[in-house]
Amino acid sequence: MLNIDFLPERIRGQRARRRRLMRQGYLLCACVAALVVLGCVRRGYVSKARAELVAVQESAASSQQQLATKKSIELELAWLNTKKQIDDELGSRISMGDIIAELSRLLSTSMSITELSFEAVEIPVAVQPADGGDQSSGRARSADKGKGKVRTVNRVLVVINGLARSDVDVANFIAQVSACPLFENVNMGYTRPVVFREQEAREFQARCYVVR
Repeated sequence: MLNIDFLPERIRGQRARRRRLMRQGYLLCACVAALVVLGCVRRGYVSKARAELVAVQESAASSQQQLATKKSIELELAWLNTKKQIDDELGSRISMGDIIAELSRLLSTSMSITELSFEAVEIPVAVQPADGGDQSSGRARSADKGKGKVRTVNRVLVVINGLARSDVDVANFIAQVSACPLFENVNMGYTRPVVFREQEAREFQARCYVVR
């Protein structure tokens, strides 16, 4: 059946424009919705990228901290190697200044040190078996050649020459040096009478090792 439109041309033009505007409105809404969806997707990508950036920054900071720790450990290891070398070659890591200060503290007012010498010497020691004896002691011991293996270690030998008023002062000094934790294996070398500034005195010599 043929439909005949009797509406004026003006009305038909208005209806066509209205339909065209509605189509454009729908298209605009679809574009806006697409832009909103695209924005949400991109926002998700941006959030993910930011999270990855934060993780990378934290990883970089951790790497920097580990690098600083590594440098600190390397410096400490170098210092320990230096101390080991000193211990191997000189036999002790204690400074000579500390030794002199300790001897001055132990020395009584009626005594004086006339000569003080230090010497690195090799001492043979017995290698202790893995399951026997106290391995922690650093005391110098003479090696028993008939028992076990023998190795040599470097030790600092201190030779003390001095003057005292009497043998009692010398004995007290030797006892104090023996009790001092800086020294070990303290032995009396000799003691003999001398005249010092027109007064009788005792000249003595003592030997000991500095602890390792």
